[in-house]
Amino acid sequence: MKNKLMIALFCCVALAQLSTSFSMIINRESVLKNGEQFKFKAAPFDPYDAFRGRYVALQIAENTVSLPKGMALRSGQEVYARIAVDEQGFAKFTTLSLRKPQGIACMQAKVSYISKGVAHLDLPVDRYYMEEKAAPAAEKAYREHTRRGKQDAYILVRVRDGFAVIEALYVGDRRIEDVVKGSKNN
Repeated sequence: MKNKLMIALFCCVALAQLSTSFSMIINRESVLKNGEQFKFKAAPFDPYDAFRGRYVALQIAENTVSLPKGMALRSGQEVYARIAVDEQGFAKFTTLSLRKPQGIACMQAKVSYISKGVAHLDLPVDRYYMEEKAAPAAEKAYREHTRRGKQDAYILVRVRDGFAVIEALYVGDRRIEDVVKGSKNN
């Protein structure tokens, strides 16, 4: 009897773990398929971290929002940053809210810190995962295209219900995978 109970308990735990993993994958794929697309300018960023896996470390150039009057925020607090598109087709954040706005494009973020009435945001789109062997060359190409004076890198992000997923990384109007492939052929 005890063995049957242990097996049943094990099966329940395994099923819960699998359903959680599948749920995360389905949510991400749903955003990529049905989410609204935005283009964010990338900023210079030092991508070195010995403890993380193979990815290109990203930072959005405009990750700040002026605090609305009367809004008090603290570091680490979750907020929703509303998204608007400028004349050049790039997305930027316009205002913050504590609740998810209905029918308005927004990205869930955390407040990093506040300085002089401006909230600096930690955004969920800070890593672009790639094939392990291609990531170092991609990071090099990304750094070259985001240095001061030459900032022509950007990311395409899909957003749905506040959840954001990076669709592609571009440097100089070419997908990073094509840039890395082209540098291997030269």
